[in-house]
Amino acid sequence: MKIIQISLILLWRTWFFLINIFLIPLWAGASIPFLFKEKHYPIAYWFHQMWARSNLFFMGFWYVLDRDKEILDKNQQYVIISNHSSIMDIMLIYSVMKNHPLVFVGKAELAKLPFFGFVYKNSNILIDRNNLSSCIQVFKKIEDKVDSGKSVCIFPEGGVPNPSIFLDHFKSGAFFIALIKRIPIIPFTIADIKTKFPSSSIIKGRPGKIRIKQHHSISTNNLSLKDKNFLKEKCFNLIKDQLKKFEREKKK
Repeated sequence: MKIIQISLILLWRTWFFLINIFLIPLWAGASIPFLFKEKHYPIAYWFHQMWARSNLFFMGFWYVLDRDKEILDKNQQYVIISNHSSIMDIMLIYSVMKNHPLVFVGKAELAKLPFFGFVYKNSNILIDRNNLSSCIQVFKKIEDKVDSGKSVCIFPEGGVPNPSIFLDHFKSGAFFIALIKRIPIIPFTIADIKTKFPSSSIIKGRPGKIRIKQHHSISTNNLSLKDKNFLKEKCFNLIKDQLKKFEREKKK
């Protein structure tokens, strides 16, 4: 019985790669003409959202979004942060941030992927965390993107942590940018995807519901760089507490 279950999961995982052979050229490819002029980026972003939503749909995922009561300003840029457990986190953030074209700060290795790497490199900001000069350049690129009107999404854990880690320590980059540019932070907490599409194993996972909490935005207007650690700890505890709440709800 276990062999059959593993075989079905492997087929499902293979399906993910097969659908993207079609979806990446379709949606990401269609975005290419709109990547190179800032005024056209909202069009490119729409195509990226279609790619993300198509992936979620064809993999059998649907999300239930719980938002704190707040009307986001369409003309305001934000720093979006979230816990990170799977590539599907990117799809989910794209899907829920409909009215705020954003760029991701992601690992440089993704640029090496055929075709997708070209689109990803020209849409988002790549960072080589083993290269100090790359990290410094990234801050300048993020500032440029914010100045051009885009929001920025950074996973402050710095990557997908080991599955045994409930929530990894946050790095400072996202909070530094938010404070320097005086823009609000929107924390997200994503549940369920850690077990339903884990990055750590290709023989685990299943389709189903994904729970997301969009927390109220956190203003940085009255804060300075000396408040960076306070802000980081506040966001860490907010997401950690919500993850614990999701765990309790799951057990009921």
